[in-house]
Amino acid sequence: MSRHRHRAATLWASALSRFNLSCVIVGKLGVFDTCAYGYYCNDMSVPKKRMPASERREHILMASAAVFSRKGYRMASVSDIVEEAGIGRGTFYLYFDSKREIFLELIEAFFRGYAELLEENHRYLEDAFKRGSKVLRTWRGNMLRVLEYHQENPYLTNIAYREALGKDKDFSARVGELSSLAREKLVAEFQMMYDRGMMRECDVEVVTSVVMGSTIYLVMEHLLPEGKADVESLADMIVEYHIRALITEAGDVERALRSALEER
Repeated sequence: MSRHRHRAATLWASALSRFNLSCVIVGKLGVFDTCAYGYYCNDMSVPKKRMPASERREHILMASAAVFSRKGYRMASVSDIVEEAGIGRGTFYLYFDSKREIFLELIEAFFRGYAELLEENHRYLEDAFKRGSKVLRTWRGNMLRVLEYHQENPYLTNIAYREALGKDKDFSARVGELSSLAREKLVAEFQMMYDRGMMRECDVEVVTSVVMGSTIYLVMEHLLPEGKADVESLADMIVEYHIRALITEAGDVERALRSALEER
């Protein structure tokens, strides 16, 4: 697992994807007894332990992510968050001034991780072009990492794409910044392919818009609702569609597909 995805999984994705206040938090690193770690537990016979401030703050953030994803930003309240986290209202205000502050922090966490991913993917493709080998295989690997990031951060993905856009000028501005970064990297990557004769005559800007829009739609409609969708197969399907749509008329489609999809 790459550095940025490991950090995101450790801090957010593992706990958020299966956040369960009744007994355990199940994550990619294992199963943790929430009561033993000082988290809220419905079993009142189990003594509650004092949680360190840093853990308490993260616990409130995780609970907030679950609430925002389920109810939406407008409908969610501080009361919903404190109930989900199993804390008193006074405890909430020791760490945060408002639900807006939490929402912004959650959006920032998602965007920082995704921006790192986009930068890393871009470097991988540039390196593949410099080596002159496995360019399509690298493209497929980049697509897989994008899908995995969203799958490992389901609550934050839902908040970013369904809740943040249009809700507030600050929220929308951050969505716009991430979209601009993604577009900048993708245009440059398609241009590299086009300049090397790997793509048919086309408008790279339009192709970028189609790929970005379809990827977000696939994430929201096919990846997140399933929960345990096969991201490997989904990445293969997406890359195959890209190749068949964009390869030059003189290109060997089957050879390109083997280059991109073999060695799984």
